[in-house]
Amino acid sequence: MLRWILLAVAVVVLAAASTLVMNSAPAPSPFGVPVAPTATGPQPKAVVDGDLTWEFGEMGQQQTGKRSWKLTNQGEVDLQIWKGSSTCMCTVAKLQKDGDRLTLKPGESTDIDIEFKTNYVTGDFHKGANIETNDPLHPTFPLFVHGKINPPIILIPDNTIDFHTVNTDAPTKVFVALYSPDRPETKITEINTSKPEYLTTEVVPMSESEIESSGGKVKQGYKINIDVKPGFPMGLMREEIVIHTDHPHRPEIKLTAVGTVVGPVSVVPDRLRMVTVKSAEGASSEVHLSVRAGKEATFTVASKPDKLEVSITPEESADVKGRYKVTIKVPKGTSTGLIDGEVVLKTDLPNAGELKIPVSFLVGSN
Repeated sequence: MLRWILLAVAVVVLAAASTLVMNSAPAPSPFGVPVAPTATGPQPKAVVDGDLTWEFGEMGQQQTGKRSWKLTNQGEVDLQIWKGSSTCMCTVAKLQKDGDRLTLKPGESTDIDIEFKTNYVTGDFHKGANIETNDPLHPTFPLFVHGKINPPIILIPDNTIDFHTVNTDAPTKVFVALYSPDRPETKITEINTSKPEYLTTEVVPMSESEIESSGGKVKQGYKINIDVKPGFPMGLMREEIVIHTDHPHRPEIKLTAVGTVVGPVSVVPDRLRMVTVKSAEGASSEVHLSVRAGKEATFTVASKPDKLEVSITPEESADVKGRYKVTIKVPKGTSTGLIDGEVVLKTDLPNAGELKIPVSFLVGSN
């Protein structure tokens, strides 16, 4: 009996001791990981002069920029510094001592350079690199550069010039503005057009009032007047204008002039497109021409895709004059493939020039 009493007393004593140990132990981390010990004793202290983001304003494409920050160890022990991650290959943090890692004694300073290349970015630019340290309060310093990147040449409105509707009986003029933000002294050396006999250009320096109205964006620039002369071929317009400059990063600029040229002859429809032509059967379609005021005219075929047959006949009508039918035919046995191009007609009407009819036929075996 005495033996059982002693055993019970021992169990109670052990339970009490266990409870005391549990209550005196530190509480576990609520995140399931050990609590990091708090730094004690003298520590390094990294201090960077100025804002960590440098606002550089505006730069041009394919340029290299550089910014320096001064970093000082204001702590009581050595500060370790090394390069961290970068937002892109165009941004590199360079420490002003040998190697990618250095030690600063208390009170010592160093410069940290960020070099960056704008490449072909247009618009907002925000890049940076991280500097890592052994300062427990500032383990990382993110150094950034921010600004706007301009293309070498700016065109207003843009690289496509829409003439909308052009009357072949009268001259039509539009203009584009051109300037260089990073090289205001840029000059236009030459301009070529795909139809120099009908599409001409004139370069005029911007006036002082035009430069002032830009709000400081333009220091020097040009207006390029583009003229469509009477007699331009009727139909859809898509021509090229090539501007040559002395800017090293944009020596050539290609513009596209688009629109619809109308005149004394209207075309219905203004283009032909067929995607179900069978080689064994062939196919044909028609375009109708109407001459203004019912005048009579002569039309001849100036050019056409080789595989097509084109004929022009007056429309039979006793009441209406000046109307003609253009029959465009894919002959039987035409080889398979895409027939894409223009049927160009000439006329004897004054200032009418040529008449272009875009055509597209897809010839299949079945």
